[in-house]
Amino acid sequence: MPPSATTAGADRLLNCSPARIVFTSTDPASGRLFVGKIFVSGSMTDAEREVAMGRLAAGPGVVHYDDVALDVASNRPRVTMRFEHGTNLDALVAERGALPGSLACQLLAPVAATLARLHATTATGAPHGICHGDVKPKNLLRTGTTTLLLDFEHARPLAAPGAATAAEPMFTGGSRAFAPPEALDGAAPDAAFDVYGVGATLQWLATLGGLARLPQHPEFEALVAACLAPQAAQRPSAAALASRLEELAAKLDQDPAEAVLDDWATASLSAATPGDDRAWHRRRRLVHRLPRLLAIPSSLPTDPAAILRELATAARVLRLFPRHAPTLRWRRDLAAATGRLLAGAAQHVTTLARSEDFDAATEWLLALEQLARVALALPGGCAIPLEDSPASVALLHRDPIAFVRLLARQLETAREELATETAAITAAERRLDLRAAERAIEQMAVHYGGSSPTVARRRDQLHRLGFYVDRVARAEANVERMGPLWDAVALQPLTTFVDAASASKHHARGEQAGGAVGLRSLQITLVNLNEEFPHLAQVGPALDTLSHALGHLTDQAWDLLAEAQQRLRVVPVPVRPLQLALGRLDTFRVLEALVDRDGRPRSQLQDGIEALRLSLEQARATRDRLAEGAENALARGHWTTGLFDMERAVAGLNPVDEHEKAQAARLQQRLDEVRRRKQEVEGAVRRNVELTTRYGTLQDDPTSTFAGRLQVLGERRDCLHFLTMHVPAERGVLYSQDLRDVETQIALEQASFAEHQLDGTVDPIERLRLARATVDRLSNSMAAADQGIDAPGRVVRLLEHWHTVAAHCQRAIDQQHAERQAQQRQRRRFWAMAVGALLVSSTAIGLALRPWFAGQPANAADRTAGADLAQAGATLPVALRDAAASLCAAAVAARTSEGAFDHRAWHASFRRELLHFVDRYRTCGSPPEATAFAAACWRAGLDAADERLDDEARADLRRLTEALVGEVPEPGLQPAPRER
Repeated sequence: MPPSATTAGADRLLNCSPARIVFTSTDPASGRLFVGKIFVSGSMTDAEREVAMGRLAAGPGVVHYDDVALDVASNRPRVTMRFEHGTNLDALVAERGALPGSLACQLLAPVAATLARLHATTATGAPHGICHGDVKPKNLLRTGTTTLLLDFEHARPLAAPGAATAAEPMFTGGSRAFAPPEALDGAAPDAAFDVYGVGATLQWLATLGGLARLPQHPEFEALVAACLAPQAAQRPSAAALASRLEELAAKLDQDPAEAVLDDWATASLSAATPGDDRAWHRRRRLVHRLPRLLAIPSSLPTDPAAILRELATAARVLRLFPRHAPTLRWRRDLAAATGRLLAGAAQHVTTLARSEDFDAATEWLLALEQLARVALALPGGCAIPLEDSPASVALLHRDPIAFVRLLARQLETAREELATETAAITAAERRLDLRAAERAIEQMAVHYGGSSPTVARRRDQLHRLGFYVDRVARAEANVERMGPLWDAVALQPLTTFVDAASASKHHARGEQAGGAVGLRSLQITLVNLNEEFPHLAQVGPALDTLSHALGHLTDQAWDLLAEAQQRLRVVPVPVRPLQLALGRLDTFRVLEALVDRDGRPRSQLQDGIEALRLSLEQARATRDRLAEGAENALARGHWTTGLFDMERAVAGLNPVDEHEKAQAARLQQRLDEVRRRKQEVEGAVRRNVELTTRYGTLQDDPTSTFAGRLQVLGERRDCLHFLTMHVPAERGVLYSQDLRDVETQIALEQASFAEHQLDGTVDPIERLRLARATVDRLSNSMAAADQGIDAPGRVVRLLEHWHTVAAHCQRAIDQQHAERQAQQRQRRRFWAMAVGALLVSSTAIGLALRPWFAGQPANAADRTAGADLAQAGATLPVALRDAAASLCAAAVAARTSEGAFDHRAWHASFRRELLHFVDRYRTCGSPPEATAFAAACWRAGLDAADERLDDEARADLRRLTEALVGEVPEPGLQPAPRER
């Protein structure tokens, strides 16, 4: 992994791999920069071995190893080295392209010298020398004065000469691209390993990582070939290689051909051209013919495939011109763009996954993986931006390819999860379980968010499915009606699906709303449903069944129409058969069961049905014209003409034909009904005349009674009511006028009868009640009159008269009440004085005679009862006290009378006072204490009169008290106790 962008301060990532992380940081104690290497995989022993080998190799040309310890942040082994300013050769080639041979030799000469020193080391632990084991451009650091050798992780002590090879073949080199062939066979590391690595590095520097094939100096090519010899013994020693590299660097630096080669590699057309160099001429002509070949695009692409294409184009240019600076810079920019794509890959894939564009995300990841492979293999690699600490990088920086594959697996998992949830929705839709499908969609919305395309699409799809299911459910009644018209067993797939749709719609939203759906509309719905929801397996059989049924019913309709048309040509007026045929055809039409057939469109069938309907109407009109004329005559009240025409219509029907016979029976029944109605009307007319004559006779008879005249008027009113409803309108107007006259006469008779009753009534209250009842009857009579017709003047004047009578009766009651109140006040004052004197006398006499008498006289008990009544009356409301005092005085009058007792006068007086008191306390709201006081006075009065009243007076007082006060006990059954 190449270096990433510099982080905060001096911390930056230098290199990383799945197993190692190399970074720079600052020592907080000394403030000195150092290089740290964390062993992501491996043990502390591996780290300690590297430090030990680095310390054995310490000296010129080797980076200095400081320490090995456990990293605090990652809890992994960490090796610490001294920081050296410089650029590794991999980054140098990425920046400058293929290096000239002289520069390549100059850079590697110090490396070869350092390796010669290591190979000759005889330190403890490495008595035969040290093999670096991993010489490659990334492990060579170019400083201002020399080239340092880095990374002693693969360094091993040189084996003793003649040591045996490992029993099992195992790779013993560092990096496979720079390891000798014997390393693949498990040979022990020796000095030839490092010489091979120097040769491979020299070739890599001169050919831009193996991309370009520039012609080199023969001695340069010979040196590279010697270092890369297949046999270790054929390779030169490190010391000889160092000497040869120094000589060749000086020689190539002065060679004019190297300058021409440099111009050739940089695509400089101004340089001198060798006369016999055909390759140079071909390149020059190529640049002239294709001037855009070396042109750099104005903007960086952002798509992996586009970046990959640009890298391929840059590779083709650098293959011809491996030191073309703009193209090298463009390739570095493309590598940086690739790093940014890798850094944002997770977010981009998440965005595509949220939009559920899994195919695009998969294709993008495949292109990104291919791009990452190409970019990571470039000199300088692919720098991925880093925001966290360099010591704790994640999988993205350590192994970008594995990171991309991890994203691909996560994307596939997300695709499978979405497919699983979508399958649950599809299964619910297949069962027509709309509620379960809606719950599954809501769960998906919670999981993926409301902006999920699948959620929106499946929600809309469920809405469409609900619409179709609703239409199918509303066609249930028509499908049931189609059952008797076709084979019920063959209809089973359709009825099963319709029943399932109806049950699903009822369970989801209750009873479906809207009108019934016809069969042809159901067919269209099933076609759309089958196209939009192919996973509903039951729709196809239901659609086929419905199509076959509609075709069969349409053929039946054509046969019925042809048969009806044939009957029209044979039979003059076949009303009943045409009605049956048209009824079945209308059933097909209402069910929308008529469809287009081969050569017979539906519109032609409908036109034939309408023509048949017109023919039927014409036949029915021809047959029924006579009967309709009779009905019209009867409706106008022309009974004779209507009966005559009806009889002709009945006689004109053919009784032999069954359908005509039924029509004749109906008309005969109508004829009998009309005859009965005519007789009833004629009888009512005669009865009206008779009642009119009878009422006139009663009016002239002085002995006639009000009840007799009212009975005659009531019978005539009923008769006129019947006539107004059953005679023609022009005659009904006359009978209506007679009816209003009768109503007026009834009101006048009732008023006269009330006047008679009023004259025989003396009681003002009864007179008032009679007057008000008469006013109410007259008002109701006027209100019952016809709208828009004024009431007769006699009734209006009579109503005004009775209003006056009622007012006079009310004034008489008010005047009587006022007089009684005055009398009651006078009596109350008298009785108050009498009661006071009586109480004082009784008290004095009782105290004086108490020693001589053991008991109280009987008349004293009676006086005590009167005093109690007077005291109870004094507790009543003020408005009732005068009337209570009068009633109390009347009740005890029988006890205080001396000599002969006139029970009839006492009975009349007591009855009058009782009526007056009850009338007064009713005006006060009938308080319970007033009712109890009246009942007590009644008992006191009967006790006082005792046996001096006859049975008729006693019964009269009882009935009066029960009517006014309520039920009272029989005095004879429960006599009041008396003191002895």
